[in-house]
Amino acid sequence: MKMDGKEIDLSKTKTTTKAEKREYEIIKDSDQRKGVLSTESYMCPKCDCTEVYFYLEQTRSSDEPETRMLTCKDCGHGWREY
Repeated sequence: MKMDGKEIDLSKTKTTTKAEKREYEIIKDSDQRKGVLSTESYMCPKCDCTEVYFYLEQTRSSDEPETRMLTCKDCGHGWREY
């Protein structure tokens, strides 16, 4: 590395900053994720409700289409469409 036209050897330099300790918590929120509310587009196979939350998820390889994940607003039944 050159600084002000002079070459500086950085191979033996040490840092004075310390890494902060961080705590991580893994949260499984897939059961709480509902997506977009749709009315009249889908029907729950369990209770025949037409208000259904849905979202798209890539569950297979990238050259395959996305999987539509659906959850009934009334009974909470979940299913998927490929």
